[in-house]
Amino acid sequence: MEIKVEAGDIVQHPAKAIIINLFEGVTSPGGATGAVDRALGNGISQLISEGEIKGKTGEMTLVHTLGRVPAPRVLVAGLGKQENFNLNVIRDLMGAAVRRARSTGAKSVATIVHGAGIAGLDPEACAQAITEGAIMGGYRFRRYKQNGDNDTGDIETLHIIENDQSKLDAVRRGVERGRIMAEAANHTRDMANEPANALPPAGLAERAQVLAGEAGLECEVLHEGQIKELGMGALIGVALGSTQPPRFIIIKYRGKPDSDSILGLLGKGITFDSGGISIKPAAGMESMKG
Repeated sequence: MEIKVEAGDIVQHPAKAIIINLFEGVTSPGGATGAVDRALGNGISQLISEGEIKGKTGEMTLVHTLGRVPAPRVLVAGLGKQENFNLNVIRDLMGAAVRRARSTGAKSVATIVHGAGIAGLDPEACAQAITEGAIMGGYRFRRYKQNGDNDTGDIETLHIIENDQSKLDAVRRGVERGRIMAEAANHTRDMANEPANALPPAGLAERAQVLAGEAGLECEVLHEGQIKELGMGALIGVALGSTQPPRFIIIKYRGKPDSDSILGLLGKGITFDSGGISIKPAAGMESMKG
């Protein structure tokens, strides 16, 4: 998904769907939602008065514009009560909005910077949450599937519209950070969704080396003999339950080489989890993966 940050007016954007919002209990929308409402002849206000749009958390209402604005569709996302509003609400609504827009066949969507207006949240943090929600919320693992007749394809472009020029740099920073976080999460999802035979320890190590190379990180992979020499008996013991030899992956990031502070993160890269089977509940046991 390409993400573009643009200055402008959401009402006039030609995307195939635009995303606005509403807090629960609001009867007369303001801001961008109010502007879209006026352009639609107060159509959103009418749906509010009729009780179709309530602004509750998770609510997503599709409104067809019928040519009143350039975008053919408007998605009104409920934010819930304002006192409970936070960045997680933004992530959730963007995921839901992207999936709903995708179901209509829309290839481009435009959104305001949810939370940076009346809610008063930091625009950089809001943009990061929007990006994370859109990318992770639109995730689908389809490596082994053919597109069916009902598959509308993915959203190709997300336009993030901000009418305050002074906030644009912050929004761009948030988008960049959000993209890194979301794409990393989705890459991990891809690996977890692979069947065990497609991603043994050696394959996981190869992927780590590729990713480290792309990011400019140091990556060292220890093979079985090296692991034994270092006395890693627990790892060797677990690996005896498989025909696939183990790997030990070391990734280093030297962001500040002259610093004496060292932070180490330990992870357990299980490519197939069959340990402790007798103490696990039976439900779903047949689908165990990494």
